[in-house]
Amino acid sequence: MCSKTSLEAVLAEQRSNLNGLITQSQQLEVQQDKLAEDARHTSSLLRDLRREHRELLKDFTQLREEFCAVRDCLTAANVVTKPAVNRNLSRRRAPMVLKKVLEEPGLSLTFGSIAGVVGCLRVRETSKGLCGGISTCLPLLRKRMPPEIYVLGGKNDSSPALATAECFSPLHGEWRSLPPMAARRYGCAAATVNGLLYVVGGHDGHKVLASAERFDPTKGSWSRLPDMPTPRSRCAAVSMRGCLHVLGGRTCDGRPNAALPTERFDPARGVWQVLPASPLAHLGCAAAEVSGSIYAVGVSADRSMIVERFDPSSGSWSTLSAQPRHRFGVAAAAVAGALYVVGGHNGQKAVAELERCELRSGAKARWDSLPPAPTPRHGAAATAAAGALYIVGGDDGQSLASVERFDTAARQWCRLPPLPTGRFGCAAAAAWR
Repeated sequence: MCSKTSLEAVLAEQRSNLNGLITQSQQLEVQQDKLAEDARHTSSLLRDLRREHRELLKDFTQLREEFCAVRDCLTAANVVTKPAVNRNLSRRRAPMVLKKVLEEPGLSLTFGSIAGVVGCLRVRETSKGLCGGISTCLPLLRKRMPPEIYVLGGKNDSSPALATAECFSPLHGEWRSLPPMAARRYGCAAATVNGLLYVVGGHDGHKVLASAERFDPTKGSWSRLPDMPTPRSRCAAVSMRGCLHVLGGRTCDGRPNAALPTERFDPARGVWQVLPASPLAHLGCAAAEVSGSIYAVGVSADRSMIVERFDPSSGSWSTLSAQPRHRFGVAAAAVAGALYVVGGHNGQKAVAELERCELRSGAKARWDSLPPAPTPRHGAAATAAAGALYIVGGDDGQSLASVERFDTAARQWCRLPPLPTGRFGCAAAAAWR
C-alpha cells in the first residue's frame, strides 16, 4: 500500500514533466510562427522573382526579334554577312569559355604547361578576367618548369674575350648554344628584368666597355641598348622594381681604385640614371636584390672586404657590420630572403667556401657557413632559380667548365653537365623561355 509521501513525490514529478512539455510546446509554437512568417516572406520573394523573370523573358524575346530584324536588314544591304556575325560572336564568347577553363585547377595547369611561365605571366598582365585562374596555377607551374640558366661572355686560355651565350635547361639537363652577343666581353654583368636578359659592361680584350645588350628568350634574339654613362668591368647587375641596376667594378679613366657611381636603366623610358656610388671598387663585386634592397659584396679601394646595402627609398648606401670571410672574386645570389656568397680567392688560392646571410626585414645580419662547393673557384658567375643556387665557370689556375647547384632546402651540392665552353669572368642569370 502506497504512503501519502510517495504519492506526493509521484505527483510532483508528473507536474514537473507536464510543465516541461508545456514550455516545449510554447517554444514550438514560436518557432512555427517564425517559420510561417519566413515562408510568407519567401513566397512573396518568389512571386516577385517570377514576375521579374517574366518581364526579362519578354524583354529578351523582344531584343532577339529586334536583333534578327537588324541583322536581316544589314545582310540584305550587303553591310554584313551572317558568317561574319557568327565569327564575331565566337570571338566574344571565347574569353568567357577560356575563363571557365582556367578556373578548373587541372585544366589551368595543362594550359600553363603549353603556354609556359612567360605566356601565363603575359596573360595575367593583360587580362583581369583570366588573372584568377592563371595566378592559381603559376606557383606549381614554376616548380614544374624552372627557369633556364643563361651564361654570357667571359674569357679562357684561347680567347681574351668571348661573345658566347649558352643556356642550360634544369628540366632537361642539357646545354644549348644561343646567338652570340654583339660584343665580346669578360668581367661583364647580367640580370633578368621583366623576363628579358640584360648584359652590360665588361672588357673586350682591348678596352673597358660601356655597351649594353638585351636578349629576348621567347624570340631568341639580341637588341642593342643605350650605352651606360660609365664604362666598367668586373661589375654587378641587379634587377629591382622593374629596372636594371649596375654597380661597382673598375673603369679606364686612370683611377682604378675609385668607386664608380651606381647606374639604373629604366626599360620603359630607355634611359640611364646616375645614382650614388657604392664603395666597392676595382677587384670586382657581386650583388643581389633581397627584400627590396640591393646587397653588394666585394673588395673596397683599400682591399678590405665589405658588404653594402643600397636603400632605393633613400638612394643611399650603408655598410653591414657583419661580413663574410675575406676573399675577392666571389659570386653571389639571393634565395628566399637570404644572400649566398660562394667561392673567391683568399690571396693564396681559390676557395670553395659558401656562406649565407639572412637579410629578412628587422633581422640582424648574421653569416653562417654552409657545405663548401665541390670545386674551388674565383671569377665564377652565380644565379638563383627555383630555390637553388647555381655557380658556373670560374678559375682555379685554369678556366673551368664545371657547373654546380646547391639545394638550399636540403643543403646539398650536385654536379651538373659542364659548360660547352669553359671560361671565367662570365655573367649568369635565370629566365623563362
